[in-house]
Amino acid sequence: MINELKETHNQNVDQQNGFHHLLDEMGILYTDEEVYLNVGGLPSANGWALFLTSDVLQVRDLIKVVSPLLYNEGIAFSVIKNKTLATRKNDFWHGPDEVGKMIIVFTVEEDITRKMIARLAVLTKDFWGPGVNYSVRVAEIIYVTYIKYFDQQQDDGSVERITSLVFPNARRLPFKICRKYQYWKRKRLLKRRYVPLQMISRSPKGDLLKSVDLRGLKFNWCFIKEGKYHVFNDKYGRYIKDRLKWQAKVLCELEDHIPIPKFIDYFEQGEECYLVMEFLDGVDLFRRIDDMYQKRKWSELDEETQQLLIRYYLDVLFIIEKMHQKGYIHRDATASNFMVLTSGEVYTIDLELSYSIYRNEPFPPFAMGVFGYASPEQIALGIPTIKEDVYTMGALLLHVLTGKHPNSFISNESEVDAKAIVEEVKELFLQEVILSCIDLSPDKRPELKDVRAAVESMVK
Repeated sequence: MINELKETHNQNVDQQNGFHHLLDEMGILYTDEEVYLNVGGLPSANGWALFLTSDVLQVRDLIKVVSPLLYNEGIAFSVIKNKTLATRKNDFWHGPDEVGKMIIVFTVEEDITRKMIARLAVLTKDFWGPGVNYSVRVAEIIYVTYIKYFDQQQDDGSVERITSLVFPNARRLPFKICRKYQYWKRKRLLKRRYVPLQMISRSPKGDLLKSVDLRGLKFNWCFIKEGKYHVFNDKYGRYIKDRLKWQAKVLCELEDHIPIPKFIDYFEQGEECYLVMEFLDGVDLFRRIDDMYQKRKWSELDEETQQLLIRYYLDVLFIIEKMHQKGYIHRDATASNFMVLTSGEVYTIDLELSYSIYRNEPFPPFAMGVFGYASPEQIALGIPTIKEDVYTMGALLLHVLTGKHPNSFISNESEVDAKAIVEEVKELFLQEVILSCIDLSPDKRPELKDVRAAVESMVK
């Protein structure tokens, strides 16, 4: 039985694009929190939970379809608060771990969970949506996870209740999984040619797989970038498939001009699409920076380490300048998208957001980038210019010189904490370079050749 709620939603809340009225119309009481509208007393005991994912355009209908059932069964649940928040979740604004979480159903007990999976599967069979991290897919849009709660003492002595998701072992899950959703079985052999042997990373966007190419029985290593269905759907009818096809095209055009992995193949199989590239042995620049700093300050690094970091930055800058010469804007030059090979060479490994100046392609440009790195006009989906890359190179220089992600200094609203930057970066001329690169006005940003000249002055 759902406990009587002490309050309903705040009547003063801005309900534009909101889903409050849907629950109101169904006579369902709820509390209004920052991201979700909560129905029933949310549990504090460890137990099972279901995530219902959805395309943003279907969220409204999904709430109308499942809410009466859950409410009448006395099961606590949370629905995303409005369309804007739903869009931001599915567009990775809040990171990959928040993608797809449109409705959370707190079933807790195993028997109740099994029962609700069966009933919800029938109601939601015609919906679709992106995958959800730290969970197992058991129906078209239903993902199951296990939630644990624990108390954590804060620095001020207070105790905070922490929620932790436990990724269930799919093979030992006490709930039936249709073969269609037995993900691990679909990845044993791709296109009757590629054998994935190692999952480098997993995301709702798609997995990154180290694989063996059986062609010609040469057993060469290759790198496979997967695109999961219904990820990055936009109002122009495009989704992840279009992004990977575009990246394949750019790889073919630029492979003889800049250090990038060679294109091998693109194909689609089942719900997913795959971009196959040359395998590169190395670590991404983000991890390299992190390993070199080890939570120290720039002044605490030895000269050899400082010089190596400067060289990495100049190598990235060379790639960006070369792309501009060939008529491309990178638009995603974050530390994570460059790899330092075991040979010491630096390669760019992700050109998914790149843009052709000469062909104005893709149009409109793909959204959106990484907060802290992406310029305000890129976040606002403006027509790309090379000034977007100037902004990003300023953010990367800040990352290289501090060991901290630029979002430590630049908010999601592109507000710059200049005081914090000055405190971290001691050299006046470098402060000026960084702050001019990340100026809100593109016209006030410098040319990359001027950035290069300033950074090269640090080389010994």
